[in-house]
Amino acid sequence: MHSRRKRNRYKFTEKKQSKKGIAALVVAILIELVYIVFLNTAIRTNGGLSMYFGSAGILMLGASIADFGFAVSSLFDEKAFMTFPRFAVFFSLIAMISWGGTYAAGFFI
Repeated sequence: MHSRRKRNRYKFTEKKQSKKGIAALVVAILIELVYIVFLNTAIRTNGGLSMYFGSAGILMLGASIADFGFAVSSLFDEKAFMTFPRFAVFFSLIAMISWGGTYAAGFFI
């Protein structure tokens, strides 16, 4: 038997996609989806949600802050492309601003 030669196996770079960046992006998108669901529920009930929703909101604020830190730490991986970490930082910053803004608005309204 002849062993087949591996053709068209080019390797242009050693860089790979950042797994930490992808994970941070997925978590940030999930946090934003939860925010949209909470906001929709609050609007439908005219703001009459239970304290459990408030507790879950504070938990999501903490998760968004932790995810932002995780996304920023994924920027420092030198052997990875920066596409996913940059998107992760952007979306986690949006999540942190939306949850934090809702939390701050609860004091002023």
